[in-house]
Amino acid sequence: MAHMQNSSFTEFPSRKPAIHVPNWALILVFIAYALPGNIGHVPWRGDDALHIGVVFSMLSEGHWLTPQIAGHPFYDWPPLTYWLGALTGKLLGWLLPLHDAIRLGNVAALTLLIYCLRYAARELYGREAASAAAMLMLGSLGLLIHAHEMQPQIVLTATLAACLQGLTLMRSAPTRGALLTGTASGAAFLAGGLPGLFLCLPLWLLNPVCSSEYRTRSFLLAYRHALWPLVLLVSLWPLALAVWQPDFLHAWWAHELAAILPHAGHLQRGKDFANLIGWFTWPLWPVVIWSLWHRRGKLRDFGHSLPLASALLALALVASTGGMRPANLLPLMPALILMASGELCRLRRGAANAFDWFGVMTFTLLGLSLWLAWSAMNFGWPAPLARNLLRLVPGFEPQWNALQLLVAITLSVAWVIANLRLPFFQLRGAVHWALGVTLAWGLAATLLMSWIDHDKSYRSTAAEIAAVIASQPEAACVAGIDLGDSQRAALHYFAHIKIAARGANCPLRLAYATGRNALPEPGKGWESAWDLRRGRGRLAEQFALYRRVD
Repeated sequence: MAHMQNSSFTEFPSRKPAIHVPNWALILVFIAYALPGNIGHVPWRGDDALHIGVVFSMLSEGHWLTPQIAGHPFYDWPPLTYWLGALTGKLLGWLLPLHDAIRLGNVAALTLLIYCLRYAARELYGREAASAAAMLMLGSLGLLIHAHEMQPQIVLTATLAACLQGLTLMRSAPTRGALLTGTASGAAFLAGGLPGLFLCLPLWLLNPVCSSEYRTRSFLLAYRHALWPLVLLVSLWPLALAVWQPDFLHAWWAHELAAILPHAGHLQRGKDFANLIGWFTWPLWPVVIWSLWHRRGKLRDFGHSLPLASALLALALVASTGGMRPANLLPLMPALILMASGELCRLRRGAANAFDWFGVMTFTLLGLSLWLAWSAMNFGWPAPLARNLLRLVPGFEPQWNALQLLVAITLSVAWVIANLRLPFFQLRGAVHWALGVTLAWGLAATLLMSWIDHDKSYRSTAAEIAAVIASQPEAACVAGIDLGDSQRAALHYFAHIKIAARGANCPLRLAYATGRNALPEPGKGWESAWDLRRGRGRLAEQFALYRRVD
């Protein structure tokens, strides 16, 4: 591998060399980052409740081939994410609440993601870049929320990172690298469908296109080893569906083709899309832009062309398909993290200090703000902040947990010690960003967990709806009106309520509306049996249960 260590990657302008982060320290930071929020709370509305609901249906009803939500087929994602969640749910459901055990599948995907990025960065840029990649991943703002919810995009992103690792490994071990590349590309299909193949397969051409030394017959023949796992994984699930569930296969394929058709909606809202990318990829994009400028004459080199091509493929995908949702930008992260890790070890001392100082100040102030919010909720000081917090979540009763408070104090003390004792080295800024994000999320997931849970959980709402339905004389069937997949999944998970389709001939109808939208009317011959409004502003939600009038 000596030929891979280009001197342009390992020479640093500062007098002090970059040093790597020890594995034991990285493991501790990763545990502090990944576990709070993935365990310790019930499913939250949105993607978390939706995808946990799919796994719950899989576990409780045995729909292993056909992802479903409370009896309704779910075509948005292939089953790999749900198989992974079901596996951790089965293995650890006796120890943890089922939703926490399911979410540990997300932690497994995060572990694969950070491992593959470290390995790829080390192969491309050297040992110090491996530590930089790990710290930049943990310090990225866009990854934070989705790393702590049940999220198929995390699994897709992890398989993309594994594909990048396999392609870098092919330079020193063609057979092993090809096997990993093919396996990761096939897994990307099982995680994300056709977009997974779009993100991975074009990268296979980069080695022979960018360098003549990889256009040899022996190297090209190594791709045979990639084809076997790719073909096996890509055909496994569709063939099983063709045998046992052909109707689901046809409907899923039609949905997949429609979802990947390009559109210009994001480009027509160019400013909003640019703002979304700007905050989502912070603090990566300034370092990436500098890297592209600094290496503008070497972009055809493998170490630059591979992550750049991956970034362009991901950007083309997220800019022309799907909705303008933050989670859809996750496939951009592996390539940006790799490009930034290669350049971060070369930043001049002034730029490295500015990067470090900004992170320290930002997260110190954020940590103090979170402690003030906890004080305001529990002790009423500062009074204006207490009024605002309680107004945002009507009906909330403050409470705190001694263990969560101990964890929050430990994280805060560790942050202070790190700021006082950490010496200057080239990656100190990246380390402070990773520790700062871990601190901020850890404080939010401990000090404010009861406040967040009250606002984002459907548990109490599901209990109310179940009680009202049980009190009705004909409670066997409830049809939904504009009810979303997340609400269907939450009602099934919390109260074992299955909502029928809107056109079903049921004596009860459950209507739903968000924001300032008016509740949909059930039509003539119906009267209100119960209603509920929760939240404020654009996050407000309304539920109403109607019963048929004879």
